[in-house]
Amino acid sequence: MSIHPFYGVRVLALEPDLRRVRFRIFVIDYNADRRWHAELPADPGFFLQLLWESAEDHNGALRQVAGWREMDDDGWLAVNTRWFVEGVDRVAVRNEQLSDADWEHISALSAWADEGRLVQGDYEVRATDPRWLDHLIPGQSWETGYYPDPTHQVRAEDAPHLPDLTAPEAVLTPFAGSDSSVVVLAFSDDGRFLAVTNEDGELAVYDMRDRSVRLHAEPESAGRDIMWVPGRHVVTLKEDEYDELVPWAYDLDADTETDLPVEPGRARSRTGRFRVEYGAGGRVDFVSAPSGESAPDRTIQLGDASRRVTSVAFSADETRMFVGHGLLVHVVDPATGRTLNTLTMPGDWLDAVAASPDGAYLAVATQDWNDERTCTPDIYRVADGQLVMRRPGKDHTQPGTGARALAWSPDGARLAAVVENEIHLFRVGLPTEPTTDLPLAFTQFDAAQSPPSGGRPG
Repeated sequence: MSIHPFYGVRVLALEPDLRRVRFRIFVIDYNADRRWHAELPADPGFFLQLLWESAEDHNGALRQVAGWREMDDDGWLAVNTRWFVEGVDRVAVRNEQLSDADWEHISALSAWADEGRLVQGDYEVRATDPRWLDHLIPGQSWETGYYPDPTHQVRAEDAPHLPDLTAPEAVLTPFAGSDSSVVVLAFSDDGRFLAVTNEDGELAVYDMRDRSVRLHAEPESAGRDIMWVPGRHVVTLKEDEYDELVPWAYDLDADTETDLPVEPGRARSRTGRFRVEYGAGGRVDFVSAPSGESAPDRTIQLGDASRRVTSVAFSADETRMFVGHGLLVHVVDPATGRTLNTLTMPGDWLDAVAASPDGAYLAVATQDWNDERTCTPDIYRVADGQLVMRRPGKDHTQPGTGARALAWSPDGARLAAVVENEIHLFRVGLPTEPTTDLPLAFTQFDAAQSPPSGGRPG
């Protein structure tokens, strides 16, 4: 939490039997010269922080369940807010558009004053248990330095499909002792194997059943781009767009090198029906397989030709293609080339995009040169473009560890990310009930005061 106050908070009404409280939030942080002010909150995590903060002097139950470390940990809030806050509705907004006179008046104010001119909103907050509200009193007011964050609002329907980014389930070091950067990773079509290469052209293949190294090779003259043969445990390497194609292939089932023609494209859909080359020129070029089984050659121009296409991913049913271009992710129908939607990413550079098998969620790795603490991957819900999960930074005084390459396993079970020459594996599926590492287990509460149906899982 920042010690700088962004908001004033007032309790307008309290209905403990309905597990409901109404807040009025006043924006008290303004920069009149830039015509900027703190945004009104919308995420449940912000209101959990308010409930916890206001319980300090009243020995509220929330103070027994979580401490300041949890309230200052975006990852903890992303996973656990739903056990405490069931929903938030903004029911009124005032002074959203400030006039010149308002700005002149506000610039002369000191902190929280002249409430009628401040940007403000009324919110109805539904808790999962009346105990989270037991310390509140109508009319109670305070200032807060907590700030809204969109990743504090995981929905129940999202939880089974999101990777838990709070900590990797495993960290793989494919090229220990090498100074060469890991650059590419790709799952086999069934998710059984994960292949990775580095800048020196070394290849490592992991068996995901036990995360053992199944293959380590340094193919002479082979490249760094990985392409699995559709439906087979055959991994191929070739050079990137700037070099001559020098194919190399290994059949893991037969445990031997094999002669195969070059696998066309830098990315392909599940069956190989769609194969694309991409890079400079702001375009995606569809290419045909030698067998003629893939879509015909054609090009999709995405707009700004000065920006590179940095990443392409497909949904498992081959109906959507996700193209990272500049700071945009274009959702494209690969059969027609028509753009269905475009998502805009924050930051300065987009490194990688990976799609969940059903195409409902995107993992995105970006860089923000103005905020070196930024950590990625970030997870977006495709339907509304909402950022729903972010890899949290654990130490706000140190630079972040952003991902450089991403791969979502075809079975949907895990997300792999290249982070500082390691492979971080994140298990997909958030906890379905509060974890036992909470300082006070929910089971210690009196069963007679457990939340009504629809609240916290029991």
